[in-house]
Amino acid sequence: MFLSPTTARFCPLCGGALVREAVPPDQREHPVCAKCRFVYYLNPKVVGCTIPEQDGRILLTRRTINPSRGLWTFPGGYVDFGETVTDAAMRETWEETGLKVDLTRLVGVYTYPGAPVIIVYGARVMSGTLTPCTENDLLEWVTPTEIPWDQLAFPSTRDALRDWAGAHGVTPGG
Repeated sequence: MFLSPTTARFCPLCGGALVREAVPPDQREHPVCAKCRFVYYLNPKVVGCTIPEQDGRILLTRRTINPSRGLWTFPGGYVDFGETVTDAAMRETWEETGLKVDLTRLVGVYTYPGAPVIIVYGARVMSGTLTPCTENDLLEWVTPTEIPWDQLAFPSTRDALRDWAGAHGVTPGG
């Protein structure tokens, strides 16, 4: 669940009530503590992802959790505090697939209102044993023509796979 401007109700510094106010210099509304005047900026989280590649195929994972349970995506997850995006992308890939990868290129950065910032890298498999985790029930290597465009989990999944396919000279579907 994402914290929204309407779910934050109390100041993390003094516990005072948060109220919505226009904040200089641009006068955008933000939660502001009525007691200590702390401005509670709610910034998006960052997600690091990979599109693992091997022998002309890419690895997709089928989600067992919501959101988008039963739909396909690629490995990825939130960047932990003190962790780089690239380290998070490789860590998440290992946690979700059992594979160690080396990042080969930036596929793209994807942003949507009210959602995390998604950063996707192409990746080459270095080692490991393909193993599902609690977040997915199926890991499948697919060729670019086998990408299930109508069963993808998120807009960022679709957009990144389109960018990946286009960079590889494949006409993206979906």
